[in-house]
Amino acid sequence: MLGLVLTGGHSKRMGTDKALIRINGITILDRTIDLLMNHSDQVFVSLRNDQANESHRSKYEMLFDDSDYKGPIAGIMSAATHDASSPWIIVSCDLPLLDCETIKQLLDMRAEDKDATIFFNHETGIEPLCAIYEPNLLQKIKEKPEIIEKMSPQMTLKKMNINIIEPKNERALYNLNRMTPEIANIIDIE
Repeated sequence: MLGLVLTGGHSKRMGTDKALIRINGITILDRTIDLLMNHSDQVFVSLRNDQANESHRSKYEMLFDDSDYKGPIAGIMSAATHDASSPWIIVSCDLPLLDCETIKQLLDMRAEDKDATIFFNHETGIEPLCAIYEPNLLQKIKEKPEIIEKMSPQMTLKKMNINIIEPKNERALYNLNRMTPEIANIIDIE
């Protein structure tokens, strides 16, 4: 199992680099990497080419976003290009409440015979940015990128054979883009 933390966004809605937001003194990027390190053979950070010299990203193994794509799909495609024969646990860097138990639940409920194992979020539907992408799906999108619908992982996965699971802790999937008072109270934006 390989791990990928998606960090290549522009953080326009947030107004600051989400990867650098701190919780209890630790950046969300470092926290997310640590969570995946416990469950992956190797963990990468996806990033844009212009982020390569940023010390907080370059200290990790890097995969550059596929420039033919925009948004999270660019990072997912970079994983498919790097190694489509391995399963990937792919997580965005904007889930400040993500915890080890949620990652463990995802891994424990993994269905290798499906294209992906993915959480269902009652607010937004399936959560493609905290999911396991299986080799058969990565191979499909690598060989036939036209199946990617509107650069949207969520829309693309809805057309696939996916294993949808209910999170035991739905708070773990709260996204910084949907700021709640709970998140606002724990983050430190520098």
